[in-house]
Amino acid sequence: MDTVEDDPSSRFKVQPWIIHDMTNWHFGDRGETALVVGASRGIGAATARHLLAAGYRVAGTHRGSGVPKGVLGVQADMTSLESLEAAVEAAVAEFGRLDVLVVAGGITRDALLMRMTVDEMREVLEVNTLGPMMACKAVLRQMLRQKAGSIVLVSSMSVKYGVPGQTNYTASKGAVEAFARSLAREYATKGLRVNVVAPGATETDMLRAVPDAERQAMVAGVPMGRLGTPEEIAEVIVSTAGATYMSGAVIPVGGGL
Repeated sequence: MDTVEDDPSSRFKVQPWIIHDMTNWHFGDRGETALVVGASRGIGAATARHLLAAGYRVAGTHRGSGVPKGVLGVQADMTSLESLEAAVEAAVAEFGRLDVLVVAGGITRDALLMRMTVDEMREVLEVNTLGPMMACKAVLRQMLRQKAGSIVLVSSMSVKYGVPGQTNYTASKGAVEAFARSLAREYATKGLRVNVVAPGATETDMLRAVPDAERQAMVAGVPMGRLGTPEEIAEVIVSTAGATYMSGAVIPVGGGL
């Protein structure tokens, strides 16, 4: 249960990319660039802010809700390869290159399996699994041309421990981890690194909607005795993006789990 980037009205609509607030985004001072898919809120927004603070020039995708100040906003749909390719093209057009891709968007459609519809299974897999796969495909040509690039995908600690009512979600995130390991091996000799950060329960909009009793149960199961914050997850994502001798790894960030 890490982050959510969900607008039902535009879930399957292919939206043309647009750039906004051109006078409001920040030119980083370290020369490296990053694209955060799902940068409008939660872990994705925190990651965009941390990348800016680290000196990156940052572009971030959203679906109409905007991105943090200083980030080059690009409207994109995670369920559309065409839309994600356009987002990459927009970032490269402005920055000249693309050094880091972070994919932080995702959705939940919770229900016990007996009550879960096939549409709820398919929707979660399309966004949470196919979305990151297509984002990676969209950026590969540019990173291979550069002979360098770092990809960080966001998974979840629920893959390791399981969560009742989230069979679709945990399956979608587990697939992301398996995908990342294979992709890392495919392109390790080409200068590309692919890693996964797996947050535990984190204070996002999605988790704030959980009833207090369930939240207390979550906290009770965390050795550190509290939920994580998007900023704490973002710190690990940015560090992972810059780790030059690590690829195919899954980094757990779960307060001791």
